[in-house]
Amino acid sequence: MLLRCIASLLFTCMSVSAAAQAADEEPKNAKDWFQHASDRMNLRMPGTAPFHMKVTFHAFPGVELLGAKEKSDFVSGDGVYEETWLAPHQWRREVTLSGYHAVEEDSAGIRKMQASSDYEPSRILMLLDALYEPVPRGLVTKDFPRSGWKIDHIANAKLALVRVSRSVGDQRADFSMAYYFSPNGILEIENSAGLTKTWANDFLFSGIVIPGHISIKAGDRDLLAADVSVEAAPQADLAAFDIPGVAAEPGMTLRPLKGYEVRMPDLSDTFGWVSQGAGPASVFDFWEVLDRHGKYRELEVILAPNDHDAAILMTQARSTKHHPPEIDGSPCQVQIGTLVM
Repeated sequence: MLLRCIASLLFTCMSVSAAAQAADEEPKNAKDWFQHASDRMNLRMPGTAPFHMKVTFHAFPGVELLGAKEKSDFVSGDGVYEETWLAPHQWRREVTLSGYHAVEEDSAGIRKMQASSDYEPSRILMLLDALYEPVPRGLVTKDFPRSGWKIDHIANAKLALVRVSRSVGDQRADFSMAYYFSPNGILEIENSAGLTKTWANDFLFSGIVIPGHISIKAGDRDLLAADVSVEAAPQADLAAFDIPGVAAEPGMTLRPLKGYEVRMPDLSDTFGWVSQGAGPASVFDFWEVLDRHGKYRELEVILAPNDHDAAILMTQARSTKHHPPEIDGSPCQVQIGTLVM
């Protein structure tokens, strides 16, 4: 599937715009590739021109393998995300998907949030992660895993890409992560943890490269498709930013929180059963949200050697409850990928 995705990028209209093809010196190592892309694609840096972003997206349901009495909890359908950003502590975000609606704003350093539910749907988390942080923070910090990276140049007559990849694993299975950049260092594709993210139709705003289209797939299955537009922010009524209420709890935010920045519970007993009939090198790949109450939500299978054993593992996970994740002592939710071997 990834090869088809790359072929599509090579042979169709997903090339980087001429504006984004400014001549840059090619990064020399893996970390430089990630840092360069992060710098070029980060729209929310101090000094960036104020902007208004609108994203229309479609959230596809996941493969849940539900039992006869289990009900789907996936939130899917058409959605809209809008953001007005004036400065690092002067912004407003609003999102609607099906019955979920939330507004989050920061006015003079006081962040507030109103939401129809204390649970943020997983497809919104996927969208905002791809918008806010196309290059994962762990790849541009001092904790960057320096060893094991490989850099390859792949090209045809129409387009060239640079693949930065790394493999890890053991005697049971080998896992790889691959990031595909344009030659001038703009991230175009990420293939990691069973998901393929694509940023396409790039354009420039205030010198920052913005993807006009974002897609997320699991194999051949669409999980999310989004179209992005950005324009200069209109004259804003700052009073409109200040929604009623007190400051939001640290754990209530639209921003996707990662497992490494929160206090995570021990989840080792969640997927504690694997059928002997699955084989000695079986790998199950799941995505799920651990919510503010310690329950798994919108659990979906990404890869499984057979549906029977995957369904048993998923039913077991849905029936478990943990102490919820926390950030600064406040319950929060985290979207995680789980590999079971």
